[in-house]
This record gives sequence, C-alpha cells and structure tokens, in this order.
Amino acid sequence: MQQSDNVRYWADYWNAAAREMGTVTDDSIAAIWNRRSSRFTQDMDAERQQKRADEMFAMLDEAGFSLQGAKVLDIGCGPGTLSLPLARAGADVTSLDVSKEMLGRLTGSAREEGLKITPVECSWWTADIDALGFRNAFDLVVAAMTPSIRDVETFDRMVACSKGYCYYSSHFTRKVDEEAHREIYREILEKEPCSNTHGLGMLYPFMYLYASGYRPIVRFSRQSGSREQDWVVAAERAMDLPWGTPEVSDEAKEKIREYYRNAAAPDGTYRYEFETFSGTMVWAVND
Repeated sequence: MQQSDNVRYWADYWNAAAREMGTVTDDSIAAIWNRRSSRFTQDMDAERQQKRADEMFAMLDEAGFSLQGAKVLDIGCGPGTLSLPLARAGADVTSLDVSKEMLGRLTGSAREEGLKITPVECSWWTADIDALGFRNAFDLVVAAMTPSIRDVETFDRMVACSKGYCYYSSHFTRKVDEEAHREIYREILEKEPCSNTHGLGMLYPFMYLYASGYRPIVRFSRQSGSREQDWVVAAERAMDLPWGTPEVSDEAKEKIREYYRNAAAPDGTYRYEFETFSGTMVWAVND
C-alpha cells in the first residue's frame, strides 16, 4: 500500500467522523463562546494554567524550538490561557478566536501586563489564510484544546500557516457528566448520542500525521474524579454545548433546567463525574 493511500484513508475516515458530529454554524459557536467567556477563566485556576504553560514549554524545548522573538499563531486562543505565557516568554503572538468576548478578556489581560498581542476575530472553520497573510508566516502555530480543528481541512490550514513547528493538543476521550448528557440527548433532544467520535480530537490528527510520514513528539495525560457546582451553573453549561444541532429550542432548554434541578442535592449542589484522556504533539512541518 502506498503512503498516499494511507493518508487518503485516514483523511476520509476523519472527515466522515466529523460529519457525524453534526453541523454548527460560525455564528452559533461564537454565541456559545461569548456566553462562556464570563466564567471560562474561573474554571482554570492559576495553578492549572501555569501547569499547561510549563508542559507546553517543556515540549517545545525538547523539540529544539526557542520562543524568544518567534512569531506565533494561537488558534482558538480563548481568554489567553497560552497566548499570555507565550508573550511573556518573548514571542510575538497573534491570537485568533471566533469569540469577541474571549478576545476582549485576552486583550484586557495583555494590556494590564504590557504585553504585545495581536488579536484576530475570525472563525478558523472558514478562515482565508491567504487573505489574512497567514500562509507560511509563523515560526510556531498552536491549536490547544480547541474545537477550531475539526476535520482535515482545518488541520491542513493550521499546518500551512507554519514555516517551523506546530503544537497541537486535544482529547482521545472526554467523559464529563456523561450520564446526564446521554439522557438529554435521548429524552429531551430525542436523538442518539454521536457514535464513532471518540478520538476525533486527537487520534485522527495523530494518525493522519503519522500516515503522512511525520513522527511528532507525543505526550499523554489522564484525569478523573468528581466535581460539584450549583445546579443552575450546571444547567447553563449544558445548554451551551453544541449538541450537534444549530440551536436548542427554548422548550428543550427549560427541560434541561428541570433535569438539573431535580438531580441536585437539597442544598442545590449538583455533583458529576469526569474522566479525560488527552494527548499533545509537537512536530516540525518540514521534517
């Protein structure tokens, strides 16, 4: 079997799995992340943010990449979880996100610290990298735990922007409040949960790279446990999930609220289990 066949098979398999996830528009995903922006940073305490940055720096150092003076593109930057540490390390950072509110939080933090970061409000799903001047323009392109990379096209677009290295991270599996989400799918949205999508975030990109002849540096991590939060917060977060549909109806939203209200403890606390298995990889695009 020729290498080109391997690449094509994985590309087709990845794209088919992505289509099974359903269609979410740029506008709807922007609205979701705008709503999430007010509480997003609360979910990532300073210690966890620093841990993510340290892990990234260690992998880049292992790859032989220096951040000082490097031009970096951070795709799906959010409130700056990695953009800010990258800028502190001396990189010239361009931060792209579909959410205006996320970018506002990032630029506010950068301004407070005197960091030079260039924000770009744009959906990576439909970005024109030539019109943006991004093709082969960056020493490092970062896409960390972001839904911006959802299929072969968006992954290839990421790689095309780099003239040096790429840094990518996502989940193999992610189970968060899984029992509740399964019931919401079946009883409220009246649809079956998406199948064949475990690993869509990490497995498909890794195998696509491997089939293409790359041998990235790879690291794995696993976390599991339980968390508690107010049932109202749990319900609001659930309503912000894409669910593979453009918009959740008002009637369905009320049923979601009712579900979490009934599942909460007498003091209004909702407890849920989580388990994540994640991967990170770094590679030189010209290897």
